[in-house]
Order: sequence, then C-alpha cells, then structure tokens
Amino acid sequence: MRNTKIIILILLISISTIFQFNNIDTEATNNIDIQKIERWQRNWEFVNHDAFGTNYSPQNQINAENVHMLELKWMYPIPQAVELNGQEGISLTEGSMTPPLVINGTVYFTTNMRDTYAINSSTGNLKWINTWDIDWQEAYRKLPITGGALHVHGLNLINGKLFPSTVACSILALNPEDGEIDFELNDTCRSIEGNNYNWDLYQGPGLCGLSSHPGLEYSNIYVTQICGADSNWGGRAFIDGYDLNSDPPERVWRTFLAPPSEGDPEWALRECDKGWFFSYPEWKETGRMGIPCNEVPRENLINDWGVPKHYNSAVGLLWGQMALDQETGIIYFGTGNQGGWVNNTYAIGPNLFASSIIAMNSTSGDILWWYQTVPRDMVQADTAWNTVLTELTINGERKKAIIKYSVTGLLWALDAATGEPLWIYESPILKSRVDSDGVVRGRTSGHPCIGCDPKTQDGYWNNVMSHYDMQEKKWLNYPSKDWFYIIPLRAGEADIAYNEKEGIIILPLSLGWDASVKAGNHKGIGVPPGEYNLNYPKQTQNTTILAIDANTGEEVWSYFIDGVAYRGGVMTSGGIVFLPVADGNLYMFNAENGELIDTIFLGNSLVVLPTIGYPK
Repeated sequence: MRNTKIIILILLISISTIFQFNNIDTEATNNIDIQKIERWQRNWEFVNHDAFGTNYSPQNQINAENVHMLELKWMYPIPQAVELNGQEGISLTEGSMTPPLVINGTVYFTTNMRDTYAINSSTGNLKWINTWDIDWQEAYRKLPITGGALHVHGLNLINGKLFPSTVACSILALNPEDGEIDFELNDTCRSIEGNNYNWDLYQGPGLCGLSSHPGLEYSNIYVTQICGADSNWGGRAFIDGYDLNSDPPERVWRTFLAPPSEGDPEWALRECDKGWFFSYPEWKETGRMGIPCNEVPRENLINDWGVPKHYNSAVGLLWGQMALDQETGIIYFGTGNQGGWVNNTYAIGPNLFASSIIAMNSTSGDILWWYQTVPRDMVQADTAWNTVLTELTINGERKKAIIKYSVTGLLWALDAATGEPLWIYESPILKSRVDSDGVVRGRTSGHPCIGCDPKTQDGYWNNVMSHYDMQEKKWLNYPSKDWFYIIPLRAGEADIAYNEKEGIIILPLSLGWDASVKAGNHKGIGVPPGEYNLNYPKQTQNTTILAIDANTGEEVWSYFIDGVAYRGGVMTSGGIVFLPVADGNLYMFNAENGELIDTIFLGNSLVVLPTIGYPK
C-alpha cells in the first residue's frame, strides 16, 4: 500500500471529542509499504503502546523536521453519556479517558460509561459501537461494589480481542471487527474470602471500587485486578488469572494484596524475604535506596493492617498498565495507595502491598518480589500509572530493569530480577520549594507554619525502621488535630514514556495541586476519617517536563510550563516528545535536547495520553 500517512490521535475528556491529525505529504510518508512494517511498530495496541508500557512508537515518518506540518484531518464528538446509558444507580460521566488504540487502520476507545467505539482512521466515520448494558440496581444488591461516578482508564488488545477496564466485578472481551461480545465474566467479586467485617461501626462486606485497568496475557492466562478501594471502602484487593483456553474462561488462581478482615498477624512477615522498603529518611541520610524486609525489626511489621483489619483500610485499584516480560512470563505492576488515610489509627504496620511495585508469575500468581515505595502511607501517595520494562546498562552490566514513577514525583529504576533499586531520581524543585511570596514550602507540613521546619519538608514518608512510625503514629501530624498541608498533592499524576532510541525517560512533574487535610473520627464504611480540601493554601500551578538518562538516573533536559498543573500522560515517537497540557495546547519537543518545536492549540484542557499509528 502506498501514499500513506501517520496519524496522531488525541482524546479529550473535557470536551468529549477525539481529534486526528495527518502530516502534509512528504517524500518520507508517500513511499511506505505498511505490510513490511511489523504489527507492533505500526499499531498502538495497549494503553501505553506495547506490553512493555513504554509510550514509545518507533515510527519516524513524523519527526522533528516535519512535525510542524501537522494538520487537523477530522474530529469525532462523543455523544452524551445519558443518551446511551441513562440508568439509575450510577453517576453519568461524560467523554473518555482511555488513550485511543490504533489497530490496522481503526481507532478504538472506550467511554467512561464503558461503551466502546470503532472509528475509521482515514475518514473519522463510525464503524460500530458496543453499548455496555448492566442492571445497576441488581449489581448493588448482590455485589460488594461502591457507587459514585464511573470512569474507565484503559483499553487493551489481548489475543485479538478488545478488553476495556474491568467494571463492577466484570471482565468484557469484544471482537474488534464488529464489536460483538466474545465473552463477559460477571460477579467476579461476589464471594471474596476474608471480606466481611464485624466492627462496632460497621458489619458487612468491604466494597470494591468500580473499575480498574485491563490486564495482560501470557501463555493464554489473562491477568487482571478486580477489587480494590482507596477511598475508605474496605474491599479486599486481589489479582486474578483466567485460562483463556476455556469457554468461558475459568479462574485458575487468585492472589490477595491485603489480609483478610479478621487480620493476619504475620502478613508483612510471611514474604519478607522477597521484599524491599523505601525509606526517604534513610536514603537522604545514608544513600540506601532500599531496606531489605528482613532487616526491619519484627515489632515494626507485626499485625500489619491491624488485627482485625479495619474496614476503612484497603489497597487501591490498579490504575496503570502492567508490563510483561514475554520471555519469562513475569508481570510487573504498581499498586494504588492504602485507603483509610488520613487517620491511620487502626491501620498499623507498613500496610503491605499498598503503594508498591510488584513482580508476579503470571501462570501461578506467585509474588516474586516487591518494593514498597511508601510504607504506611498517610497522604495518598500511590505508585499507580504505567510500569515500564526495559534493559539498562548499570555499571557496565546490561540487565532488565523496571522504571516506575510515583505520584510523589520520585522515579525509580529497579532490577527486574530482584527488585533491588538501581537508582532513584528526585527533582530539586521537590526538595525545597521557595514560592514567589518568599515562603519555603516542602512536601507536607503542619499548621500554622508551612515549611518553616526543615524536618517537615518531606513528611510524605514514614520510616519503616521506626517503631513509632509503623505502630504508634496515628496520622501525619499526630498528636495535633489541626490541618496539615500536602504540597504538592500529586506531583507525578501521569504516565511516563521511555524513548528507547535516545535512552531517556520522559516524565511530567506538576506543582500547585495542593491539599489541606485534617484527621477525623472513623464513621461508617465509605466515610473518610478526616477532612479534605483541595488547593488550600492555593499555590501557583506549573508543570516541568523532564528527560532522565535511563542508565544513570541523571537529568538530561527540562522545560518549564507556567500557570498549569498536569494530569495524563506523555508520548514519544520520531525523535519528538508529545505533551498534552491542561492549557489546551499539545506541546511538541525535540527528544534529544528538549527544545520546543511547536504547539497546537485545541481550545480546551487536554488530560489524556495521545497515541500514534498507521492507517490500513
């Protein structure tokens, strides 16, 4: 096939529209035989492009020399959610947050109501819609799920089928040719072992969050997370493995990420020989990037999560694409934060496996190693978003490595075989902030003095080596009952990208998204034990895009964008870094040196990862 062009697609939840761009004809784009390009190179088949989670496409037809020639080809408005799914029992959420897939000339995306669309990439014409149908009243009657606003983060192509995010304890697989249902597994969390509570304030099942990212497949085993809750719902989080050879697929294993409601005194001790803890104070004082679990005093780890476990405490959902080693069958993923914050009175111990990076055998569900980035999280410091698998050269030795970003704004490189940290990157702008009013502001601090005590600069992290931090401390500024501040709240709220050609990791770092928090009394299930206000005190919002040398963890270049915070993801291809920003601009940087090449203004906030691929 000749006379072809690359397409870039940007999905905007804020205005519920999908845009597609073509580059103007050039000799480079007119002489392409698509059939000679490998499928993984021409398509975008996962949330983050490939099974390695890189957000990197190897195409070079759109590049730093011609990207300024991009022109709008078509736009597709997403219908209002109420028109398709006007059902009682769930709050309708407009638009879509799934990065669009580009597969053999068709664009696929799923809306926040889990309706999946197929669009002709050349014309923008609709090919089919699969409208997801569920009886919400019946679901709430028989399933331990929460209410609230539904939103869907992901869509993957697995074994030739489209898998949108898991929703309401269900797994859905669609035929990409016509949108027909290949199979749907329902009620997967109807009976969860160890999920019933008997507290004075609550008796009943812990509830599961509405949706999680779609999973990955190895050796015909589909691995996905179903339950989890970071908003004080208590649901016992787990990962499932399903045999796709069965019709319908059958569950072959289940691995829990939190202890049962009756508690497990040795939860954090049982697999201690496999894990590492990150201690920010230890890292700053001694340079140690990880503490082996077997070095932590037993009394710090005993009765993890509490015995019995509190109904307000659970591991958050898996908000991020897993990475798969297709040679070994090992999957790698990051978990959400621990629910129950800001009052951790009953959630003692490090709260394993919340806010952790995990390596798992996909055929058995066995956890091979773990690295907890924030022990006993008290500020919603999850390590969700995408996990990147690659190979790095560390001290002259080539080895497989995991690259993981956290909402704390820190970036880790871990040995993929052991979980041992290789390097950690923290931007200087996070260590000690001095704002325009001259006040020093760090990560967290108590009322009324923001950042005046250097020891409060990085209060995000409790120290796993401290018995007080693990067993006695009840909230971040305990025993004070006043407000404390989280500045910034979620500095790393984004998918990162790994540019294999340049050997750099691209990450957005956002400041100015802040919160004030005050611990409060525990009440019924689903009621946060504290008060929470966003953007108080109000800080100047800004975003810095950074390129980090993947082998050394050192900064290569950065670019500052003032006046806007960030949420979404960054993509790199053709020597370009594509950054959609909330100010309505798509920024395009030279991946080698960070020079701004061009911007395209699209009129409204951009909060979803852009993707790129070939038409058929």
